[in-house]
Amino acid sequence: MAVRFCQQEGSAMYKYLIMGGALCASILLMVGCSASSAGSTSFSIGRNLARKDTNLRVYLDGEQAKQSSLKKGFTGYAAFKIKNEVSGAPVFKYEIIEPKKFGFIKHVSMQIHQKFEADFSDMADYKIHPRAINDPEQNMKPGVEYDLGALGPQFHILDKHDKEVAGVDFTPGMEYLLVFTISADKSETIQIYFKTK
Repeated sequence: MAVRFCQQEGSAMYKYLIMGGALCASILLMVGCSASSAGSTSFSIGRNLARKDTNLRVYLDGEQAKQSSLKKGFTGYAAFKIKNEVSGAPVFKYEIIEPKKFGFIKHVSMQIHQKFEADFSDMADYKIHPRAINDPEQNMKPGVEYDLGALGPQFHILDKHDKEVAGVDFTPGMEYLLVFTISADKSETIQIYFKTK
């Protein structure tokens, strides 16, 4: 699944460069690298931290999905995760950081996959989209909280057997992957990892 990467504007670049440089300097003091290598690594970490990987903010049970700054700084990317465990039927909300970047939004949907062995199942445990699939006004709206356990008749929810259900009911103590997609002039998909209580 492709995740669209968006470029962040330079407002926070200076802050990230300072953070990256300080982090790199600490590590280089321990391992003993040259000054030119330290400068190059500092710039790379700062650039990685300054890049915005999504135009979305996603919340489950009020907690925002975030990336590990340390991992992103050193590797260039870190998965979006919900830090604390969520309920078996969490409340979902998303926000759009820069709405103009999407243009016309035609369709908003999500799939939720349960962990299977070392990875996540190819089959979604739940697929959620508006019942009136061709009416953009029926999509989930940014800034609105949606109870995934009881979304109501406006939404179509299918389980793993393609059977329609009233809401999600996650297994306690399991890991899940939520794939949230906005189909638009510039579409985007974000993947969120979370665990249940």
